[in-house]
Formats: sequence, C-alpha cells, structure tokens
Amino acid sequence: MNFQPISFFRNLFGVKDQPSGGGEPKQVIITASSQPEVLQKRMQEEKLSHGETVTANLSPVRLEKNRDKMVLYFCPMRSIEVLETVTTGDGGSIPGQAKVEGLTIPKNLKAGFYKLKNVTLTSNGTMQVKATENTIWEAAAYELY
Repeated sequence: MNFQPISFFRNLFGVKDQPSGGGEPKQVIITASSQPEVLQKRMQEEKLSHGETVTANLSPVRLEKNRDKMVLYFCPMRSIEVLETVTTGDGGSIPGQAKVEGLTIPKNLKAGFYKLKNVTLTSNGTMQVKATENTIWEAAAYELY
C-alpha cells in the first residue's frame, strides 16, 4: 500500500498544493467604485461617440487585489490612445455604465498602475473594455500633478 502523509494543519486550513511558477491568470473585474465616469470623460475627450469601436491603449489604470481577482480602477486614467477605428460611431452620447470582458493578468503581476495596451473599446449600451489577443499590461509610473 502506498502511504502519503497528510498534514492535519494543511487540511484544517484548506491549504492546497500549488504548482511552482506563475500559475493561472487572475480575472480582472470592475466594481461600483471603479469610476467608469473617468473612462466616459476620456472617451468624450477623444471625440468618441455611441456605437463606436476602437482599438486603444488606456493609461494609466490601477489594479487592486480582491480575493482571487483584480479590480480595475479608471480613476487615475489620463489618456486614451486610439490605435485604430474599427467601427465609426453614430454621434450619440457615451453611456455611463462600463464592463470589462476577457481581461486577465498573469499571477505574478502585483497591484499597481499599468498601461493597458491593445484593448477593444466599444460604447454601445455600455462602455466595454475587451481583451484582444494582443492585450498586454505594462507597468506605469503614476505622478500626481
């Protein structure tokens, strides 16, 4: 019979063996306090309108850990760099609600400020920040002015 010792304390506190290395990516979410009004304002400054879809860089955004996920905050964002217009807008107003889709970060990234590069930004019913196959998180310095 093959016997493997099991630690009482590991079972008691729910510790599970973790593989070494980066592990699975963490999901990125937004919450009610993520300040989507800042994203809306930056989109308006770039003259984006309802129904428009662009590929863009958002800089800087803040990530904060919340359990097994990372919460994205738009509050420090100073700019949207439009890389490509995918679909032109209809001239209508940018909605006030936001959501993120498909955004994850490697487990080794820490909370902090990042330039979110190569995302799809859409404003149709809600502002939508979607990951693409080229989305990357680049560490960014944040300065108060």
